[in-house]
Amino acid sequence: MRRSLLQALLPLLLVAADRGAEIRGYITDRPIVYVDPIELPLFEGGTIAGRVRVRLALQAANSDAALRLYLQRPEARSALLIALVDFDRAECAPLVPINVERMSGVVNRALQRAGMTDARQVLILEVTSEPI
Repeated sequence: MRRSLLQALLPLLLVAADRGAEIRGYITDRPIVYVDPIELPLFEGGTIAGRVRVRLALQAANSDAALRLYLQRPEARSALLIALVDFDRAECAPLVPINVERMSGVVNRALQRAGMTDARQVLILEVTSEPI
């Protein structure tokens, strides 16, 4: 029982990058690199009427790719931020549900256009919106 529980929990352990850089991901064949949360204003009628918060992660192809992605986080976040600003203006409103499926396509295409080949996909961890 103890051994099977340990084997089941092993993929949930966090890994750390060398040289003290912090990579948080799962010990699997596809580690995860977290991106700093993004917060954007929601516009309605030319004024700020709310805000949307998005937490994203990048699923890497392997551990080496995860380290490269960790070092490229600022570039990845910039590409994701630009894509989310365009998505925000076209698709989001303070009292309307956010189409996360469409958002997923937008952010994944943005990462591909940015040349982040080490990322298999962008994972949307959380999306919240609220009126002001």
